[in-house]
Parts: sequence; C-alpha cells; structure tokens
Amino acid sequence: MRGIASRLGVSATALYQHFESKASILREIRLYGIELLHDTLSPAVSEPAEPVEKIRSIIHRYIEFARDNKWLYSVLMEHDLLEWDKLSQDEIAKTLRPLTAVRHAVAQGKEAGVWREDLNVELAAFQLWASAHGLCSLLNNGRFDEKHPAFPISDEKSLIDVFIEGCVRSFVK
Repeated sequence: MRGIASRLGVSATALYQHFESKASILREIRLYGIELLHDTLSPAVSEPAEPVEKIRSIIHRYIEFARDNKWLYSVLMEHDLLEWDKLSQDEIAKTLRPLTAVRHAVAQGKEAGVWREDLNVELAAFQLWASAHGLCSLLNNGRFDEKHPAFPISDEKSLIDVFIEGCVRSFVK
C-alpha cells in the first residue's frame, strides 16, 4: 500500500480515506489496468487484417503492454485474484473483454478456415493468453538475459518474434 500511495503522491493512510480496504484499492487498479490492456489490444482486434496477422498483432500488443507497464501488469496478472463475486455483471464483462477479443479473433480464423480443423477456439484463446503471460512474467522478472545459463538471449525483440511465430504456427493447418 505504501508503494501505491507513493506512486499517487499521498500517504498510505490517505488511501484508506477513499477506499474501505486494500482489496478495494487493488480492485480499482485492476479494473483500470484491464481497461488500458483492452485499449492496447483494440487496434489489433478491430483492424481488418487476415487472422494470422491479427493474432500476431494481438500477442505483440499484449507483450508490449506488459513490458511498458511492468508494475501494473504484475498487479493485474501476478497478485491476488479479483474478487469476482464482488463485481457487477458489467464489471465482469469489462474485465473479460481482452480475453473475449482474443476468443473472437481465434474464432474468426477458424471460420475462415485458416486454423487446423481440430482447433478448439476456447482452448486456443487460453493457450495464447497463458503462453504470452508466461513470457511476459519471465521477461518482467528478469528470468531471461544474455548471461542466464539456461536462457541466454542476446536480443529481446528476436525472442519475442520467435515466440509469436511459434504461437501462430501451433494454430495453422
């Protein structure tokens, strides 16, 4: 809470004058962060690109969001879960918009006949999210670098490009 207060330029005590608990503060931060993530993904989702390029763009934007917003990404994806039972239906729908957009893009590719016939849209969307999330967490937590004995990388951009191509290749015929 001190870290959040410091970022806002207020005392930790001042936060509790506006929020009832740590959970309510984190809830608002997460709702805000999910909205930013959705805004980051939206151009890729709405562009009239062919399915393979759309998926590439979505994954790239997701990784870019995580790398540009390390602290926020950590709060969104690596800390306590949202208290789903305390969210309104509208808040749940907004929170799920990024994943819903990915599902839709995967479904478009399936309908267009670009993906393998046996591809399960729901599982494929989850696979993309889980894979991208794993890479983002590893990068953001410094698990990959040029001196790492098991995962040395000399160029983060190349690693990301190869990762994205691997994700896409797992879907195509």
